[in-house]
Amino acid sequence: MPITWVVDLRRRLTPDPVLAGLAGFSLALVWWFLAGPGGATVSWAVQTGLDVTIAVCSWWLARQNAGHRHTRRFWLAVAATGVSCALGDGYQTVLSLVDKAAGHQPSVVQTVCVVLGMVIVMVAMLFHPLGGSGRQRLRLWLDAATVLAGVAVFLWYFLLAGVVTDGNRAELVGAGATSAVMLLITFGLLKLMLGGTAPFARLPGIVASIGVAGTAVAASTVTLVTGNDDPGVIYVSQLLPCLLMPVGLRLQTLYVRRAAAGAARPGRRRSSRLPYVAVVAVQMLLVGALFGRSDDLRVWGVAVGAVTITALVLSRQLAAFTDNERLLAELDSRMAEVRELHDELRHRATHDALTGLANRSLLEQRLAEHAPGDQVSVLLIDLDGFKPVNDSYGHHAGDQVLIAVAERLAAWTPETGLAVRLGGDEFAVLLPGPATAEGLAPALEAPIMLPGTADVVVGASVGVATGSPRDAAHLLREADAAMYRAKAGRKAAPLSLSR
Repeated sequence: MPITWVVDLRRRLTPDPVLAGLAGFSLALVWWFLAGPGGATVSWAVQTGLDVTIAVCSWWLARQNAGHRHTRRFWLAVAATGVSCALGDGYQTVLSLVDKAAGHQPSVVQTVCVVLGMVIVMVAMLFHPLGGSGRQRLRLWLDAATVLAGVAVFLWYFLLAGVVTDGNRAELVGAGATSAVMLLITFGLLKLMLGGTAPFARLPGIVASIGVAGTAVAASTVTLVTGNDDPGVIYVSQLLPCLLMPVGLRLQTLYVRRAAAGAARPGRRRSSRLPYVAVVAVQMLLVGALFGRSDDLRVWGVAVGAVTITALVLSRQLAAFTDNERLLAELDSRMAEVRELHDELRHRATHDALTGLANRSLLEQRLAEHAPGDQVSVLLIDLDGFKPVNDSYGHHAGDQVLIAVAERLAAWTPETGLAVRLGGDEFAVLLPGPATAEGLAPALEAPIMLPGTADVVVGASVGVATGSPRDAAHLLREADAAMYRAKAGRKAAPLSLSR
């Protein structure tokens, strides 16, 4: 088993200490309020600490996304929301310490600070860019409307219906404002998650969204379902959803760190299941609402039939989603193979098979890419003494010499240039602007070590021509003529094959 694989597996299985700490804190919180001396003061203090944690984590995420304007703006808005809520909850904590009776109910200052924080993050979500286009956006709006309808049903059942029936005007206004805020926050989150432009990963977004929704309806839901109005239970149901928001931020922090280290790989976008989750949740709520409230078999028959048909339709749709995603995954895999084959064929068409250098075709392409007013230099290189190497040691040794010369030529050529094998023992270098061949011939003439033979030395005659890239043929002829003049001017003494 490879060491790197073992290390990666161990890293994945090792729990994150911050998440483990939040889990331990949640358990201690439940025990403290259910069996210990928990109260309003402790509840507000814990909430203040969570607000500060949200602000700090969001500020860190904003700094990590300094190069992404919209993502950075979103996390700065979340940090500002954390600060605003911390001020309100901190004020309420102090008020609770001074006057326990007054500190139990949220004060005007606390409410204003929390509402201000919610407004800040809502504005950031609503103005965040929306992805997709055309019918993709239509599907996005339909999915969002489905989920919003489901959220509205839950808000009506657990929050608004009782207030409309039995509450006073102040309670009705408060519940209506809370419901409106929750719907706006839900809409903003749906826009980010369904639109494909979310500044957070899927899992952190889901966890934080559940936390946001829980802060509005958890306490009333627990009271309605269990019939228990014990203060400790209410405090726990209020604080546990708030703990999910730091958990979501921590998950996003881990995702950002893995992405920076290259461990997080963006996956293909999948079809959203959120609308179907909303449909299932409303159907379950319908069945729960009928228990104990209706003994009419006709009503129950209609309800069971509606739930069954809905379940069958959703199962069929999810099966179609699964098949489509499998087909898309196969298509992506085939397209990747096609792209790899295309790149390989393109490389073969523009590069020399033996040496890996560019060939004449790529040289002509690069010359054609230059503007008419540019100046380029072409260095034409012809090896001296290469044929005797082939005759004395064989073509395999000659190939090794060509490979060694190509490596030296590539090392000598700057990044702005192009090293080329024209064919046989002829090479070329394309350079921008006027250039010289200084140092090139000595670099190529260094001894070449061949296995099983003596060191081989070949010479190099180099010709240089500078001119317009638009007249490539003339430029190559000029370089070729300069190369033959250089070859004729070399010493008459024959170059030794070995040293």
